[in-house]
Amino acid sequence: MNQLKKLIEKSLNKELIREISQLETQEGLNKSLQWNGKTYKGNVKKKLIKFLTLKHEKRLHQELNQLERVKSSDDFGGEFIITIEWKKSYMWGSNPRVSTNYGFEGSSIGGCGYCKLSTATAQALNSNLSILKLMYQKKENYLNSKQFLIDEEIKGNNEILGYGAGYGLLPSFSGGVGVTSHENIISRLGLKMRSISSTKSTDVYLISMVD
Repeated sequence: MNQLKKLIEKSLNKELIREISQLETQEGLNKSLQWNGKTYKGNVKKKLIKFLTLKHEKRLHQELNQLERVKSSDDFGGEFIITIEWKKSYMWGSNPRVSTNYGFEGSSIGGCGYCKLSTATAQALNSNLSILKLMYQKKENYLNSKQFLIDEEIKGNNEILGYGAGYGLLPSFSGGVGVTSHENIISRLGLKMRSISSTKSTDVYLISMVD
């Protein structure tokens, strides 16, 4: 996935250059200090540039490490089962907690005013490196396509993979977007996702190869 790697390096380097260029004015310097929660004495600009550079290097390492983890993962095969258990919450009504047949255990999801079910399925789907690998490959294919050469700017993950594919450099499943959005993305990856059980206390989804 060389094109994804190049995209990460180019995008983050461009972001760092932009952040540093904003420090040329006192207003930009003050905004950056406030945004990053920093207060320095002495050569403030020099110290802030050092901080921003280290921050950039850390994020670059994280993104490239994630890319390598997913790239080296096994190809998808067999069945991926997502089980969501709903438990009553005094404050939030019912909170879902997700688990998978691959051993993943998600956190309890509280709050209200958003789709907690798809937030749970997002946790599960993002835990499966084999499925993320298919997402990454889809974006890699786009970056290698003729369409990419004529686009005025790089398409977002939602345009390449469907709504709910995240806004980062590397695609991922967004929570709160509705389970049908995840089903559509899975379909674009050449897999199928379907509900196999739904009760008041449990929802179960099966992701498998298309027959």
